[in-house]
Amino acid sequence: MTINREDRERKNITTVAIYNALFYDNRKKQKALLSITLGDEKLTSLFKLRKEFIGEIRRLLKWAMYKGEKIAYFTNIEFGKSKGELNQQFNPHIHFQFFYDNFEPIKKVLALIEEKFEFKNSDIQEANNLDAYFGYIVKDYFLDNYDETLEENKMRLGMKKPLYTSSRKEISGYIIRYIYNFYKTNMFLIWKSITKKERYKFILENMAR
Repeated sequence: MTINREDRERKNITTVAIYNALFYDNRKKQKALLSITLGDEKLTSLFKLRKEFIGEIRRLLKWAMYKGEKIAYFTNIEFGKSKGELNQQFNPHIHFQFFYDNFEPIKKVLALIEEKFEFKNSDIQEANNLDAYFGYIVKDYFLDNYDETLEENKMRLGMKKPLYTSSRKEISGYIIRYIYNFYKTNMFLIWKSITKKERYKFILENMAR
C-alpha cells in the first residue's frame, strides 16, 4: 500500500488539534482514561462497543437524576505491538477519555457494557492534576511518533470508519481545520511560536475580540 506521508501527517495534525480543542473546552473538569481490550480482538467488536458505550452515556444523561450534567469524550482505537513490532492482527484496543464532574454515569455504563462484551482486560487512569495536559490518547498522531506501518494499518484495517471520535466542541471540527490552515499560511511566525496545546485557546481569544 502506498502512503502519502504529507497527507497522513496533515490528518494526524488535525486529529491532535481536535483533541486539544476538546481538552481546552473541558480543562477544568475531572478527566479519566478508560482502556479496553476485548477477548476476540476484532475491530468490528470495538466499533460496536464504542457505539453502544457512547449511546448508553447519552441515554443515561437524560435521566432526571443526572439532569444538567454533561460528559465530554474522545475515543481512539489503537493497534498493539507483538515483541515490539506492529502487527495488524495483534491486540487492537480502545481508549475512552472522559471529561466529567460526576463519574457515576460512566461507572454505570461500564458495568452494563461488561455484561454485553467479553473483556480481555480494562483499566482506568484518572488525571491527578486537572491543569496537566492529558494527551496519551492521541500519542499515535503526534508527528514525532509517525510510523509508516501504523499508518498503513490504519488505512487498511479501519474499514473506512474513523478510528477516533469526539464529542462536540465549542468550535466545530471543520472550522478548526479552516482556522488552523489560515493561521499556518498567513501568520506562520506567530502560529509557530504558540505551543500546540495553546493554539485553540489563541483562536478563541482572537474570535472574541
